[in-house]
Amino acid sequence: MVLFITEQGSRLLKRGRVLMVYRGEEKLFMYPLENITQLVLMGRVELSAGLMGLLMRAGVDTVLLTRDGRYKGRISGVTSKNIFVREAQFSRRQDPGFCLNLSRQLVLAKAYNSQTMLRRQHPGVYSDVRQRLENAIQSMEAAPSLSVLRGLEGSFAAYYFSLFPRLLLGDFSFQKRQKHPPPDPVNALLSLGYTLLFNTLYALVEAAGLDPYAGFFHQSSYGHPALVSDLMEPYRAPIVDRLVIQLINKKELTPQDFRQEEHRVLLTESALKRFVEAYQKRLFARYMVGEKREALWNILQRNVWDFSRYLQGKIQAYRPYRFK
Repeated sequence: MVLFITEQGSRLLKRGRVLMVYRGEEKLFMYPLENITQLVLMGRVELSAGLMGLLMRAGVDTVLLTRDGRYKGRISGVTSKNIFVREAQFSRRQDPGFCLNLSRQLVLAKAYNSQTMLRRQHPGVYSDVRQRLENAIQSMEAAPSLSVLRGLEGSFAAYYFSLFPRLLLGDFSFQKRQKHPPPDPVNALLSLGYTLLFNTLYALVEAAGLDPYAGFFHQSSYGHPALVSDLMEPYRAPIVDRLVIQLINKKELTPQDFRQEEHRVLLTESALKRFVEAYQKRLFARYMVGEKREALWNILQRNVWDFSRYLQGKIQAYRPYRFK
């Protein structure tokens, strides 16, 4: 269970093996600690030293974000002792052919999942752009090098986001994807959603014994967990983009749920809580895997573990989940 705490001014304590959340003297709720796999604290949330120690001993990844979703840091216990996984990861990074083939799988899964989201949720738009999307996918399939593949993926992403004004209903406007700082409500929601998804995958990557910073598709840079960005690419559109579009089009979020602060846009506290709850619900929505339905959290977890096994040569192929 990924547990999000958004109540500003709240403090977290432990009572035995139970997490207690207070604001002042008021007890807001309690939750069994053994059911928590990740704890995400957003904004002004205090954590007692006793609870912090217990979370570290239990291996619960605790993520600290600002209330608008910018990353501050994390608290975790001892990292994986499985050196063999990381040795395999760094060895594979030295093979250009392996890096290209793996990166192609990630980028193609991103393109297919984006295409599926459009086809299922916005069939009229999809009909208009289908041929161009298929041409882009064919180009990525034939990319001869990692640099060419990166360029094609960037072009695909730019074209995909150019479709957003056609996907949104109501009074929300969107000109282009802009991350830091997000200049409008749609960009603010996308950035927040990507941050939540990124940290969900970060915890799974560390749990699998992998090095979050040693990626294959994204270029290495100081302080950037490139592997997490790699593994996140296929899931941006079906998880975050779809959620943002649905919340706007169903009027579950309105322009009144945002306020301007200097050069960025922030959600009100109640809107932040609604968005995080919707993301959490999506994380445990069930999708078809073979003959049965599984929670998305389990699909992501297995996908990361399959990736680890693939690096070690324990399985012969790795394929990110493709939504139907």
